[in-house]
Amino acid sequence: MKFFLTKVWGWDVPVGPLQFSTSGWRDNALRQLEPGDRVVLVGTMGNQTPEVMRGRVLGIMKPSPEPVMSLDFKVKARPGDFVDGEYKWPVGLMNLRAWSLPERPKLTEISDRKFSMDAAQGIVPLADSEVARIEALEWSEEKLLQPTAQAQERMARKHGTAKRTAPPPSTTRSGVMHMRRAPAYTYAMRVVGAKTNAFKIGWAFDFKQRARQLNHASMPDLGGLKYAPFSFHLWDTARQAYAMEQALLLRFDCLRHFANNEIVQGLKDDDLTTAWIAGVSGKL
Repeated sequence: MKFFLTKVWGWDVPVGPLQFSTSGWRDNALRQLEPGDRVVLVGTMGNQTPEVMRGRVLGIMKPSPEPVMSLDFKVKARPGDFVDGEYKWPVGLMNLRAWSLPERPKLTEISDRKFSMDAAQGIVPLADSEVARIEALEWSEEKLLQPTAQAQERMARKHGTAKRTAPPPSTTRSGVMHMRRAPAYTYAMRVVGAKTNAFKIGWAFDFKQRARQLNHASMPDLGGLKYAPFSFHLWDTARQAYAMEQALLLRFDCLRHFANNEIVQGLKDDDLTTAWIAGVSGKL
């Protein structure tokens, strides 16, 4: 196991990915890192770093070889983190574990050498004597930030892993609260076979499974209506999915069917698409 050092603008808990300004610097780190290696984070001396963190050893990460996009995590942004709308450290490596160092010693107490730009952009190996001083400090394990639901879906597709399933039903308070925090979709399904253009708007942990359930009940093969997914959006929590569903139904309240208030009729595709985009961006 080897230790490396990198300089950062601060240390936040929960802990996000190990971030880099370019994919080149990330790839360079990947070439050096081996399973189990640690990266020590030290606050820069610049104004971008909070004064209490400047020049101090803040924390330790155990990165994985999994490349990620930094903004796939809800990282805490500071003034100056964005330039012309672009995040300065867009790429990163997923972390397996992370520790804060409550003592936060000055870097000069750990090492007497000067670290070059490589330590600000990438990672630099530490000497055995420096590692010994780091290991002698108190380590406090911290919670890791999790990627957004959309990012988890993308990574699952990339690695060919099983797709996320809905949480098991529960009647306990803790179980219900857990379900509310689970990722879920807002969906709009076209009601094929209706006399006028109509959509069913709702939310579900698995919108494809929901479509199968609806079609099983309506039996389109025997002349019934068919529910075909038109738009869907994956949210980090069921609360968010439900909130967008309700905002859409309120937007089209005058078009809701008297027998099923989750179905809106006489709605144009373009009008639904416009409202959908606004709902996803939180402007509905």
